[in-house]
Amino acid sequence: MGNNKGFTLVELIVVIAIMGVILILALPQVSKIQSANKDRKYDAYYSSIESGAKLYIDSRSKDLFGNNTSGCVTVPYSELKKQNLVKDFGDRDITCSDDDETYVEVRKVNDNYLYSTAITCRNSEKIVYEKKIDTDLCTNEPDTKGPTVTLSPSSHDWVQSKNLKINIIISDDYTLNKNIGIIYYWTDTSGAKVSEEYTHNYKNKKGVKKVSYKIPTSNIPTVTGQYKLVVRPWYSSSTSGIQDALGNQTVIDTVSGIYKIDNDKPVCGESTNAKKTWTNTPFEITQACEDAASGCKKNPYSKYFDKSTKTYTFTIEDKAGNTNTCDVDVYLDVDDPTCGNVEGESEEWTGGPKTISVECKDTGGSNCVKSPFEATFTTEGKTDEIIISDVAGNTNSCTVNKYIDKTPPNCPSISSTKPQRTWTKDTITFTFGFTSDTVSWDWYTGSGGNYRFWYTKKTDVTKVDLTGSGKQKIKMVVYDEAGNSKECFTDHEYWIDKSAPGAPIVDLVDGNWKFLPNNSWRNVLFYTAGSTDRNNPVPTSIDTGSGISKYQISPDNKTWYDWNFWDRNSFSDKLYRNYSDGKTYRYVRAVDKVGNISPVTTKIILQDRTKPFVKSVSLGRLSVRQWYVDEYGKEHDYDAAYIKSKSCSGTKCEATICLVNKGGLFLPSGFQLTGDDVHSKFDRYEEIERKMLDKNGNPTQSGGCLWTDGDDPCSYDWTYRLYDNAGNTSTYTMHYIVGYIGQGGEPYC
Repeated sequence: MGNNKGFTLVELIVVIAIMGVILILALPQVSKIQSANKDRKYDAYYSSIESGAKLYIDSRSKDLFGNNTSGCVTVPYSELKKQNLVKDFGDRDITCSDDDETYVEVRKVNDNYLYSTAITCRNSEKIVYEKKIDTDLCTNEPDTKGPTVTLSPSSHDWVQSKNLKINIIISDDYTLNKNIGIIYYWTDTSGAKVSEEYTHNYKNKKGVKKVSYKIPTSNIPTVTGQYKLVVRPWYSSSTSGIQDALGNQTVIDTVSGIYKIDNDKPVCGESTNAKKTWTNTPFEITQACEDAASGCKKNPYSKYFDKSTKTYTFTIEDKAGNTNTCDVDVYLDVDDPTCGNVEGESEEWTGGPKTISVECKDTGGSNCVKSPFEATFTTEGKTDEIIISDVAGNTNSCTVNKYIDKTPPNCPSISSTKPQRTWTKDTITFTFGFTSDTVSWDWYTGSGGNYRFWYTKKTDVTKVDLTGSGKQKIKMVVYDEAGNSKECFTDHEYWIDKSAPGAPIVDLVDGNWKFLPNNSWRNVLFYTAGSTDRNNPVPTSIDTGSGISKYQISPDNKTWYDWNFWDRNSFSDKLYRNYSDGKTYRYVRAVDKVGNISPVTTKIILQDRTKPFVKSVSLGRLSVRQWYVDEYGKEHDYDAAYIKSKSCSGTKCEATICLVNKGGLFLPSGFQLTGDDVHSKFDRYEEIERKMLDKNGNPTQSGGCLWTDGDDPCSYDWTYRLYDNAGNTSTYTMHYIVGYIGQGGEPYC
């Protein structure tokens, strides 16, 4: 079963990273390959020029060198081209044909030919390919001299052995023999040998023109002194001494020098102005240098010290480069001590004293005189200084927080929305302008000097409202952060009256200043007064604040009039005297001096001076019962009849009654009277009088209106009194006219 799982993201990133590393490593090699491919065509062209020169020499060697076994000739590029032995470079933009830059130098050594080719190819002025050869003079003269021995340098001023670089160079204008060998050693200035002999085989091939050998440091003298170097040939089975390819030898010693070698350190001399005790003033120290060989590079050495240093090491040097160190005591401390940890300081204000200590630190080297430094502060201020010092006399001022304040803060400015000792019903707002030294404050208010405590502990509150009632004194105590305090505004007093007066006391009186009850019907004239005292008819009310300013009266509890019922001459005022019967209201209120209004006292006047009246009279089916007593004492009843309609008007009503012709008493029945009243309502009526009148209208005391015959008519008046609820009365008379019917009921009536 196949696995379809692919690369994870991490695996993919790792693969890409590896490929990137391979690419980075491969790029230089690719660049080298590209460069090699580029140079390959030039190298081929170079070889073609040298091959053309060989063909040129093969056909002309006799002409160029004659019978000489050695010599040197130069074949220019133009000559080779002239003989069709070379062609121009294949790229038309590249030229390699300048005779001064492209040529072949041919040396003949013992009938052997050595070829050295120089070539320079240019693209315009830019050199794109170049190979050069030594520019020694190439002449066609016989070589009879041995090689030249050159010591470089041929001498040297004072130097350390390790720094003395001497090359022994063997050269020849034509070519050297193979395996040049030398012997060398050291002598003093008088020529006496001071070292062993050292040998060296250059192991060169035959045909080179120059070889060089650098003497190892180990073969150079280490003892301080002045030396010469001697070089001579070394012949052995493996070396050919100093000879060229023709066998010419150099056999004399080559002596070079003097080489001055100094491997000894200079010596420290005396120092001047060095210190043993600390100072903070810059100064200069000089240090002498002594050297017996090459001499000191300078003497004395000096240094100006302006930075803190306890000791200093001078480095002295001789002319050969040997160095030594000289330690001197400087004891210079120019750095002020620094302030360290502080104990006892605080950013909380206090009245002091306050003891503060500061740790002293010294980086200059002399150390602090003591640590910590301590001071006790009693003066006012936020900060102060403690001076610290080091042994060298440097000082520093350390700022510490003492926060000492002994001065009470100033009272803030105050403004109020109402003046002092003037009654108001409004809340009084006080606005304060606190001073910068005020951090907290206590506010006291009260009546009669009895303060109550109200602690705010705030400075961001600049306004306070006075809302209570009464005469209130205020006082403020302001504090600063150190606890200093000051009392402010102790003589300020403000009067606030937010309480309404009490409901006024008002009486109802009659014309004689007698008390009339409220909401009770009376048939007298009502007056609204403050009391039953006619000499002081003003209402009374209780006000504990600003006092009563005025009283007001209203007939409707809407429109108010200032009270002016000050004496009985004002009784005519319609607000105080009630002119009309019925139910009437009077409203009285008190207003204090700041405008607070009391609850309203309401008086209900029930005045009724109108008499009650008969609203209706009903005789109904009037029936009359009559009776008499005969001689035997027996009572006899007769029925009488109402035979005529009633007639009522005003305060009187009439009805006609017919009776039998018999003397005696009668009593009408079925009579009903209904009373009424305009205001206080009808209460009752009662019979107050009965009168019997004869036919002439005179009162009679007989037992009956008719006792003889029908010619003797009479009448009855029955009178009633009507009452209303206010005590008003009126009278009403019922008049009965009596007629005769007859014995048998004859209609004589």
